[in-house]
Amino acid sequence: MTEPTPFPNLSETLSPEERAFRADLNQKLRAPLNAIIGFAELLAMRPGGSATKEADVQHILKAARDLLGVINQELGEGGDSAERVAIMPAPTVCDVLYIEDDPVNFTLVERILEFRPALTLMHARTGQSGIEMAQAHRPKLILLDLNLPDMHGSEVLRQMQREPVTAKVPVVVLSADATPSQIERLLTAGARNYLTKPFDIDPFLAVVDEMVA
Repeated sequence: MTEPTPFPNLSETLSPEERAFRADLNQKLRAPLNAIIGFAELLAMRPGGSATKEADVQHILKAARDLLGVINQELGEGGDSAERVAIMPAPTVCDVLYIEDDPVNFTLVERILEFRPALTLMHARTGQSGIEMAQAHRPKLILLDLNLPDMHGSEVLRQMQREPVTAKVPVVVLSADATPSQIERLLTAGARNYLTKPFDIDPFLAVVDEMVA
């Protein structure tokens, strides 16, 4: 009896244009899911409220995570979203500097870090301002988005690593780009960790705690 011919790996049958489209769609879908899951988790973590409200929040979380599972399965290359974090500079001393152009993503991290009230958080909206703030405020941790309006996050990382003032500051990439080759490239380039959006709050805080300890 002849063995059935195995189906080819889908990633091997796609053209470069199709792979690029799928990767771009993956990233665009994961970014809003980051806000949905993050804010829903925050609601679930806050005390008070009715049992109905808590059940509704859990329904939201389940639906969002089910959708994330579909994205990972159908578009592929979902990263492990349970292990990285970021940073931002403050007026004189800064614990965490978050370089992120999307105000919703920044607000989410800001709300999450309310569970760490001792930490100071600063926000840079462009790569260049992030580099300058990191040099001026010397944060303990830098959280870095990749798709910035003026330069790619990899260039921000490269410039920080060549400057003695910022070379040893841990950088955690926080991005909706879950492409394995991208993750490997940034980690090889010197990022301490790479957290893909959407991410869960507890692992995010664990990374922050580890980095700023």
